[in-house]
Amino acid sequence: MKSVLIGNGINIQFGGKAYCNDLILMRIMFNAKANKYNPLFDGLLSGEGIESIFRAFVDIANKARNGDYDRIGNSDDRKAIADFKDRYTVPITKYYEIMLEDWFLLIRLFFIANADIKDQWQSAKQGFERIILDGIYNDGMLTDVHQNMNKKVKLFFAGFDNIFSLNYDCNLEALTGRNVLHLHGNYSVPADSENPDTVEGYMRQQAGQLVVIDEFRHCFCNALLDYSGELKIKRALYVKKGITEMNRWLELSRCDEAEFKKQTTLLRAKDEYAFQFVNTYVQNPNLKVGTDYHFEALSKLEGELHIIGLSPNNDSHIFRCINESKLEKVWFYYFSETNKDIPVAKPYEPLFVKDLWKSLDAEKKIYNNSYPIPDNPEVDKFIEVFNALSFDPIPKKKIIDEVNSIPQFEATRLCTMVRKKMEEQKSRGNPKNEKELERDILEIGSIGLREGVLPTALLMLYIMNYKN
Repeated sequence: MKSVLIGNGINIQFGGKAYCNDLILMRIMFNAKANKYNPLFDGLLSGEGIESIFRAFVDIANKARNGDYDRIGNSDDRKAIADFKDRYTVPITKYYEIMLEDWFLLIRLFFIANADIKDQWQSAKQGFERIILDGIYNDGMLTDVHQNMNKKVKLFFAGFDNIFSLNYDCNLEALTGRNVLHLHGNYSVPADSENPDTVEGYMRQQAGQLVVIDEFRHCFCNALLDYSGELKIKRALYVKKGITEMNRWLELSRCDEAEFKKQTTLLRAKDEYAFQFVNTYVQNPNLKVGTDYHFEALSKLEGELHIIGLSPNNDSHIFRCINESKLEKVWFYYFSETNKDIPVAKPYEPLFVKDLWKSLDAEKKIYNNSYPIPDNPEVDKFIEVFNALSFDPIPKKKIIDEVNSIPQFEATRLCTMVRKKMEEQKSRGNPKNEKELERDILEIGSIGLREGVLPTALLMLYIMNYKN
């Protein structure tokens, strides 16, 4: 038996920097400033409010680093804080330096440190889940990443008996035509609460309580997002336990109607919702009790497992399942020497992932164009303007390095997109106020963030290619 487990490194390899942590968060910031998320918060939290939260949480992150929250929360919180401190060894200066799921820890710390709003933690977490899912989704461009994978890559992944994924996209399904087991859910399946094919979703549909917003349908999926792997697997196991329990009720209803009626009467006296849930399932046994996140399948694996594109942070639950399995060997394809070791008790062999991509003719091409960019005060003035128009100042060297990493054919493609957007803006007429001007700037910067290019670098490329 030969299985593979993939993580976000696959999307970065074939989709580019657009799927790195910093650009996902910058995308969220731009989207928020453009008021894209107003429908998600029903007007209760503005784009400016989201921006303020993101920037203010840098201070909370540094307080967590410095031990200010060590004495609050439960055991899960304290474990997560200790892990956070181990990973963030230098002061955090920008919101996009904080890893995506660490935001959930910081949000939780903020709420439990403020007792008067502590009960709002879950609704705040749900709101952040949805905007993070949207940032990763990248206006649907994420779903096309498989188009950059060649035939050798397709044959490689199709050669495994089982494909497990930590990603929310279905690129490997589209590439191989195979079934993929999503351990953390996926965009194509609604959350149990919003899925009419589940008991909970069916009940909510009958009551007119579904809240899915059409243009954000991907944000209401069954994704598992949390600040610790243990919390993810607890939720998954809770659903699995519920499936077993509902099957018991169904069997009882078929074998002993009188006893079923007696027990459901007692259940109703204790919990009306549980009673309604059981009755709905018994009357509609074709409904799903909830999402199966396939951790049981992972923990029962035999043979060998290949792990590709996984950064071994916040995934202790994955390694626990691997250690519980009957696997004979694990092959871990690492990206950097610092993440070479993984906490598995099975025999494992680390392999350099770049060697894998080379063998599949799927290496990322690296360009260093050395464009003629003068080192003088005039260029510095332009960079100052670019940074002002991008809302997140970037050091000059980083901007120039990014510009030089983009080949001319790609620069021409990007600049054509900018030109098209500017012509579209021109047809609307000149901006009448600061808000309209900011909207136009955000639209240009968003092109870069969707394509994996810093807005400052995109603006610089456009000026450099303006005469073309």
